[in-house]
Amino acid sequence: MITGRCDHCDWRALAGSHPKMVQLYQNHLRADHPRAWLRG
Repeated sequence: MITGRCDHCDWRALAGSHPKMVQLYQNHLRADHPRAWLRG
């Protein structure tokens, strides 16, 4: 399992693959931190 966390809040996630974690993190940024997502 791959773990992920957000530097902007307490969001944490588990995923079965790196591509899935990237997808989860990008979705989180887009929804909760749009300015950070646009900078990335």
